[in-house]
Amino acid sequence: MIFVDTSALIALGDRNDKNHKKAVKFFRETIKTTRFVIPKHIIVEYIDGVTKRIGKKEAMERLDNILSSKLIIIQHDKLKDWEKAIEYFFKYSDQEIDLTDCLSFAMMERLDLRTAFTFDSDFKTHGFEVVP
Repeated sequence: MIFVDTSALIALGDRNDKNHKKAVKFFRETIKTTRFVIPKHIIVEYIDGVTKRIGKKEAMERLDNILSSKLIIIQHDKLKDWEKAIEYFFKYSDQEIDLTDCLSFAMMERLDLRTAFTFDSDFKTHGFEVVP
């Protein structure tokens, strides 16, 4: 299983994104052999961005695609994830790593996931493998 970050969802959904081709190529190459884990907070962050930048109708379609996909496992955070995220947020006080990423780190650790589909270097900083 591979953890999916907001940056990957943006790259997949936006043909003008600089990482679009890389994201689509990676997704197509891996969909037959793996499942993708997307936490609830990443879905919220992504759909909110689509709503504000493109429109509500498109956001609703994309949300429906995510919710109905058989390739995606939606994961909910737990209280211990939140507590660990806050710890990481303060640990990285000298860097611009946001609380959303810290929550992702905590969830990945709890779920024993080592690989993130992302274009965000913060995951590498925390010690995860980043793909593509």
